[in-house]
Amino acid sequence: MKKALILLVVIIVLGVLAAAAYRFGWLGSASSSGGAAAGNSSLTGSPEAQAMPGNESDAQPAPPIAAVAVAQPGQPVANKAIELRVGNLRTAQSLGDRTADSGRQFVIVDTAWKNLLQPQKVNRKAAEDRTSGSGALGFGGGTGAKQRAEDEANTTIESVTFQVSPVTDHVWLLVDGRFAEAIDAAATDTIDGHLPTDQMEIARFQEVRSGSLAFQAPASAQALALLFLDTNNGHLLLPIKGPAPRLSSTLGGQSRGNEFVDLAVTGMSWADAKEPGARTLVATIKGISRQNAMVDMPFGEYAFLQTDEGCIAQPDESPDATVSRSLAPVGRFIPFAPNEGQLAFTVPATTRAATLMFRATQGRPIDLPVLGNTPPQRPAARQTVQDGAVLRVSLVGTGTPPAGLPGPPEGRQYLVVDYVVENLQTGQGVELQADPQFSLVDGAGQTYPADAGSSALPCRLTGAGVVPAGGWRRFSLLYTVPAGQSLNVKYRGFEAEGLLKVR
Repeated sequence: MKKALILLVVIIVLGVLAAAAYRFGWLGSASSSGGAAAGNSSLTGSPEAQAMPGNESDAQPAPPIAAVAVAQPGQPVANKAIELRVGNLRTAQSLGDRTADSGRQFVIVDTAWKNLLQPQKVNRKAAEDRTSGSGALGFGGGTGAKQRAEDEANTTIESVTFQVSPVTDHVWLLVDGRFAEAIDAAATDTIDGHLPTDQMEIARFQEVRSGSLAFQAPASAQALALLFLDTNNGHLLLPIKGPAPRLSSTLGGQSRGNEFVDLAVTGMSWADAKEPGARTLVATIKGISRQNAMVDMPFGEYAFLQTDEGCIAQPDESPDATVSRSLAPVGRFIPFAPNEGQLAFTVPATTRAATLMFRATQGRPIDLPVLGNTPPQRPAARQTVQDGAVLRVSLVGTGTPPAGLPGPPEGRQYLVVDYVVENLQTGQGVELQADPQFSLVDGAGQTYPADAGSSALPCRLTGAGVVPAGGWRRFSLLYTVPAGQSLNVKYRGFEAEGLLKVR
């Protein structure tokens, strides 16, 4: 009885450890179909996780280069489940009714996949037994000869299916050591004899499945390689054209990162903006996954560019032709090879320095200098209101109305009020609303909401008005108010209200 109790405790401990291993990513995800599957994972910004202070890139070891089996040119390469071979390579400017983007072309790669999973013994009776043999009390003897004979009679040798799903998350075209191009599913579907791009299965041992996959890549590409990501059975790299890519676990150099990804700014440029008094800053970002799988970075929601004056912009939702490979709303990065793209931000024309901040609810924050090395300068506050444990709201001063406004009504004037709001929470951003949070009130109790013309101010409350987790932002609002009267900001917060004297 004592031995049985010890065995039970050991089983429970092993079960807890296994569950923890799966929860924290120490094990690859597995298929529930009974076959062997290629594992994968991604960062989605889970609201349950908390961002931690710091900017360390060594929170956990990056995946080792040795985890990738590299083929010799023209030869197949195999892991524990599959042998992969690359055949013919061709390019085209159009496939079906699809035309490649400007400066790019379709790259069509012929591939052959061989299932290497050995057939296994399967006891059909035991598999159909819903109690899995646990219904007996278990007192006394073991399996008798009759039971062994019955088990043998119900046992067959069956194939193990190899499965990968979705194929688009696992197969990548590496280009010139700069880009990781995903499968173009729509273009692939136009090719005769193409592989599926959602779920691919190879049912039997030694069975071969052949087919083509289409990608878009720069027309000037000099080096191409195919990377198959499989966290369960081993990753595979097959050089196709030019020298084999140099694999890496991190970017090194001036990169900044967390436990999920390393990021680096490789360039920036300016473009004209539609808004007066503004310019578009285009940042070129290179990244690589620090996980043993693909990582999705939701830049559209959690990336913030803060200027030297403290103004904040989020990525433009519909960037123009100045952005050739947008990382918004989601930038996708794989292990072992970098991927490069761009983010565009509309900022005040007076911007002289800028820092890119990534503040997801999962993973440590990342700060990347984009323009200059001057950190954002926080202006002094004239008055401050504490909004509980959520925000600290400060009045900085008043400014000049933008040019081009129509004349105000008789007896009224335009007034620009400058604010700084600090987010006291480190786990999530906070959305501000000009109306009703920041109205002006005179001595008679008459309130004046912010004007729609606030959107024309250079340092305005852009996008959803988010104050990043653990950060701060400066912004201005435009009001139409009685000339010469005393005024206060009437702040209506999440946990508190307050007045800030304007004049």
